[in-house]
Amino acid sequence: MTRKTEALLWVDIETTGTDPRHDLMLEIGLRCTSMDAKTEYARYESIIKPYVLPTDRSFAYAHRMHEANGLINEVIDASPELCSTARVALAVIDFTQSMAETHVLHPAGANMMGFDLPFLEHYLFAEDQWGRFHKLLSYRALDMTAIRLTQTALGADPYEHYTQTKPHRVTDCLDTDISEYIEWLDLVK
Repeated sequence: MTRKTEALLWVDIETTGTDPRHDLMLEIGLRCTSMDAKTEYARYESIIKPYVLPTDRSFAYAHRMHEANGLINEVIDASPELCSTARVALAVIDFTQSMAETHVLHPAGANMMGFDLPFLEHYLFAEDQWGRFHKLLSYRALDMTAIRLTQTALGADPYEHYTQTKPHRVTDCLDTDISEYIEWLDLVK
């Protein structure tokens, strides 16, 4: 039996708010990389089309941001069949399962344990699916928020190079997290 290699499973989502029990997911991105994040093994990205977009004030901030970055229009134009919550949930499990065949998957991202994974558990997956997905992941995770807080504690400003607003889509957020992680690894070598 071949020993599985360690890998990072980067996770990012875009939502209508911050509460996984009430707010909706609009987009998901997963990337499987080497532990140093310099090699990408595979990626999965999808729009998630909710039945109805919220119209209350609690969605106003997210709506403005996601309208400006084009996500709202993509959600509206998305196929209800191809981008349904059920279909995307199955695709996420399939993708993760295929990566777990050859890799030990460590979840990675910015606050994914407190934000992204709870949304997957409470919004995206049916109860039986969450268990299947969660068993594919190592309990050891890489949190970019912890790295950024460590930089702050050491007197650095991990956000100083953010000179302009980013589009805040899963591709951009994952690109940022991965490139900052690679930079951080170079600093601590």
